Amino acid sequence: MTKILGLDLGTNSIGWAVVEQEIKKKKETFKLKEKGVVIFSEGVGRNTKGNEISRAAQRTMYRAVRRLKFRIKLRKYETLLVLAKNGMCPLSVEEIENWAGFGKERFKNFPTNKEFLYWLATDNQGKKDSKEDQLLRKSAVKNPYYFRDKASREKLNKLDLGRAFYHIAQRRGFLSNRLDQSDKDIVEHHKPNLFDIIKKSKTTTELTLGFDEYFKNENIINFKLKKAKGLDDGGDKMYKLYVSFKNKLKEKEDLEIVKETIKESLNKKDTFGKVKQGISNLDEKIKDGKFKTLGQYFYTIYGKSNERIRGQYTAREDHYIEEFNQICKVQELGEINEEETEINKKYKGIALDLYKAIFFQRPLKSQKGVVGKCTLEPTKYRCPVSRPEFEEFRMYQYINNFKIKTPEDEKLRILTPDEKDKIKSLFFRKQMSFDFEDVVKKLIPKHETAVYFKSKEAKTAKYVVNYKLNTSLSNCPTIFHFRNIFGNDWKRTLNETYSDKHIRNRKTKQIIREKTQEEIIADIWHVWATFTDVNKLKSFAKSKLNLSEKEAEKFSKVTLKKGYASLSLKA
Repeated sequence: MTKILGLDLGTNSIGWAVVEQEIKKKKETFKLKEKGVVIFSEGVGRNTKGNEISRAAQRTMYRAVRRLKFRIKLRKYETLLVLAKNGMCPLSVEEIENWAGFGKERFKNFPTNKEFLYWLATDNQGKKDSKEDQLLRKSAVKNPYYFRDKASREKLNKLDLGRAFYHIAQRRGFLSNRLDQSDKDIVEHHKPNLFDIIKKSKTTTELTLGFDEYFKNENIINFKLKKAKGLDDGGDKMYKLYVSFKNKLKEKEDLEIVKETIKESLNKKDTFGKVKQGISNLDEKIKDGKFKTLGQYFYTIYGKSNERIRGQYTAREDHYIEEFNQICKVQELGEINEEETEINKKYKGIALDLYKAIFFQRPLKSQKGVVGKCTLEPTKYRCPVSRPEFEEFRMYQYINNFKIKTPEDEKLRILTPDEKDKIKSLFFRKQMSFDFEDVVKKLIPKHETAVYFKSKEAKTAKYVVNYKLNTSLSNCPTIFHFRNIFGNDWKRTLNETYSDKHIRNRKTKQIIREKTQEEIIADIWHVWATFTDVNKLKSFAKSKLNLSEKEAEKFSKVTLKKGYASLSLKA
């Protein structure tokens, strides 16, 4: 007689049963002895729709919300502090510091000063107020958009002006990031270059070739003018745009008509992402109403049943910073130099203090800690694939692995130094990859063809190679950008033009030594890889690299490939 335990494993339960097995005269019989179920909590959470969700994801989401709220409080605190110091808020610095607190008591004791609460209120409904307080509230409280509208037109008293600035600090709009290459507004990024091609083209043939070359270099189409592999949402959007351009060019209409239709398709709102589309719609309304600032427009629609202020997408630079500058000029607060892009040089006095309090944004945390470790140096992090050193390393790996057999050779051989120099230039281009066939064309006469050494034709063919002709090879796009801006001898040019060559002592500021060529190149690469603001990038190009306006513009448009190699930089 045998006892058998059966288990049924579920996500939050285990069903069990004990069966007794008996064999008599070669016949099996089973008898249930015990059964039961053990229920325990699920290892996953549930969202509002009842779908499974990772508990770690839930914790991350709640933590992100807590941090966002805390940073909003920090921004309000910094803004109130500047306003209090300049008499623009009915609070003392001590009251604000008391609200800020320390440790776990931070932002627990919100100021209860009545004058401040009336200054802060946005309506006249004070349910717990006495009749006297209700009259005071009614005389003190006004719509914040009223103050923003008035502050951008005429001089205001300090408290009303402070209320306008505090309201701007509460809502400061969407900030675009040049490093966010996954953004669905990818068409917006390519627009200036596409318009430039349209402007320069004098015939439909030039226009066709210009588009083909551009989309090929951007790795949207391959050398056979078909869709490139592995495109993301943005790349797919660009490919569809390319196909629509080709269809318009096939119609063979007048060149100017074709140009206009292509421009119209580029300017369509549906080419934008949801955020940019919303910002564009708001821009049109502000322009149509002839309003100078966002606050002026919102004041006119406040309280109207057919239009809502909340839920509209606003841009930080085009809307809020523009309004901030307008208010500062009208109220004569500090100095603003429009020609400067660096904040400490652009703003002076109270305008600088207010700008830093309202618009400061903490940089994103470095994700270096999640990068994998090198396979040869386990203690070192992997090298970014956009580093020029890695691109050169990968290029020489390819070149040294290429083999060819010509009519003069008995078997496959490595390339000669002259042959290697001949194909180097193929790697220095913007597009991310190209086919090995391009290399073969450089090495053999035009009328000849080469075959793969494992193919059937290899025994009789004049030219044999060790790679298939359609093998994809990676380019050196970062080195292309260096060569495009600083010339073929870009390393020497950088060494001569870069003005921040010295490494100094942090405390004494004394020069310790000059930077090496590798350190200078790393500086430029780091700027491209980390700067989020285009204007900041232009300013760096002009001040540190002595580039002209046109070259600085070109420098600011560079975007680097993301990803990491399997080896560290040193390896």
